[in-house]
Amino acid sequence: MRLWPFDCTITMMAKDFTLNRIRDAIRYAHGRVRWKIAAIIAVTGASTILIVCLAVATLNVLVRRESANVAEKQIQVLIQASRSVAPAILDHAGACAVSPMNSSGLKPLLAYTDEAFPQAQASLIVESPRGVQSLLPGTNRSFGKHPDWLPNTDFAGLVVDRGELEIRNVLTRQSGTCKATATFSLPLGSELAKRLSSAAGTAVTPVSPRPFRVHSPNQRLLRTIEGNFLPGIARPVAVVLTARNWETGALEDWIAYRVQPSYIRTFEDVARLGSQRANWVWLLAALALVVLLMEASGVWMCIRLGSSIAVAVDDLSSAARQIASGNLAWRTAVRSKDQLGELSSNFNDMAMALERLQKEEAAALKTESELQAARSVQEYLYPRVVPVLRGATVAGRSLAARTVGGDLYDFLDLGVQRIGILCADVSGKGIPAALMMANLQAVARAHLCDGVDKPDVRAGRFVERLNQELAGRFGDNRYATLFWAAYNADTSVLTYVNAGNPSPILIGPAGELERLESDAFPIGMFASARYTAKDLPILPGSRLVIFSDGLTDAQNAAEQDFGDERLIDCCRAIAPGIGAEGVAGRLMQMVAEWSAGTEQFDDTTVVVVDVSR
Repeated sequence: MRLWPFDCTITMMAKDFTLNRIRDAIRYAHGRVRWKIAAIIAVTGASTILIVCLAVATLNVLVRRESANVAEKQIQVLIQASRSVAPAILDHAGACAVSPMNSSGLKPLLAYTDEAFPQAQASLIVESPRGVQSLLPGTNRSFGKHPDWLPNTDFAGLVVDRGELEIRNVLTRQSGTCKATATFSLPLGSELAKRLSSAAGTAVTPVSPRPFRVHSPNQRLLRTIEGNFLPGIARPVAVVLTARNWETGALEDWIAYRVQPSYIRTFEDVARLGSQRANWVWLLAALALVVLLMEASGVWMCIRLGSSIAVAVDDLSSAARQIASGNLAWRTAVRSKDQLGELSSNFNDMAMALERLQKEEAAALKTESELQAARSVQEYLYPRVVPVLRGATVAGRSLAARTVGGDLYDFLDLGVQRIGILCADVSGKGIPAALMMANLQAVARAHLCDGVDKPDVRAGRFVERLNQELAGRFGDNRYATLFWAAYNADTSVLTYVNAGNPSPILIGPAGELERLESDAFPIGMFASARYTAKDLPILPGSRLVIFSDGLTDAQNAAEQDFGDERLIDCCRAIAPGIGAEGVAGRLMQMVAEWSAGTEQFDDTTVVVVDVSR
């Protein structure tokens, strides 16, 4: 069927989609903890199996090499035993003192050597002025001339002579002009193999002698592994012997026998190392069983722990997704009492804390919203319109330390060209202080409406009425510092009462300074307190600055107060002709620059009365 270009595009898109799905599935499987744990268990198990195989292979090599070592040790024993044959021949033959006719004295010795060393051969050569004589004419082999490397006295060891391996003992004695040489030779043949098999308890088989090469051309890696490392393989082990080349005297490695390894015999030899027959065998078996049980227990614990970890991770991952989506009421299951269970429990505690914080944040936002609304309402309590007086300007500024504050300033209408100036600082901050401030303002305006401002009623009486209304209403520890003044623009006379407020600053036309000190208690402390008003004429060109303690107590980063002296200097530095609004703004700006970078801890209020020249 022919595919159109559109069909080919669809087919390619389908293949790409399938490949992407496969890649995503592989990435997902690779990222899963359970698969990583399974991989760890698999690697651990495989490494354990390799270690066990290596231990078994090492044991197999030791058993096989031990079987060959037994045969090699037996041959060394024969070499040591043959060392006494040549001296015995010389001793029984009498060396140079005997004649060939007396060689019959050696027959018992030769009969013994034939029985003790099958296929052995011996010779006795005497060199004298009469010539060279062989005292053992019955021998069927001539050993020829001795090589140059042979010692002058004696030699006993394994030699290779014209491709044949022999145990050879040569002894030479010199007596005057007579030299006697006795030679004993035992070939490594089948008869010796039978004796080795009987002595070693293993099957020793003779082979054609050949040099031993570690890297023979026909040797392969698999055959090496099969012959040496795999347990139970029936291949025999080569017995490697170190022999001296009879012609050159060089040491060479030759193979003369093969040994069939005997695992049972090796284990029996190991078992006999203990005080009783089965001590080592049972101990090793018990240790091997313990190791296997521990390994099985470890794998089981890994599987259980891996499953618990994977389940806990899945639960926590699902719970984290729910929390991230905004479902803070989600709780994960606590499946155990171990650290994983503690982790799940701690996660649930975290979720509950987040849910609680969310509710608290919602409540805080609601409270903040309400406080912002309260701040907007409180701003309406301050004068919206500044009174207009003849020959004077008034202005006020207030900055709360929190959303709402407890400082109050107000301008009250007392009649034609007469205003009342109220500046108060309620104890405390925040909502309680704001409520007390609003109540104080309401009480003050209510009493003015009742006629307390008539000429026959003095300013002191007005403050006493405020004190009586405020005392005890908000508790025993609530009070307010207050400065009340009535200013008459026609007479330029200020009648004031300072009830615990910081002393206002009056700067005269020539820069002279006067402080309006306080001589009464703050209102709200004692209901029976009495207050006396004072009259103060204000000359043209004078400036009166009324403020709360938040202005002078403002601190900078070095925790230094703004202070009265700095405030006085600032008031004097402001040029004449700037109205009350400009003076109030300039003072608030100076305090803000002074306390820049620090937290405002008290409400700040300033009221300015500027009398023009």
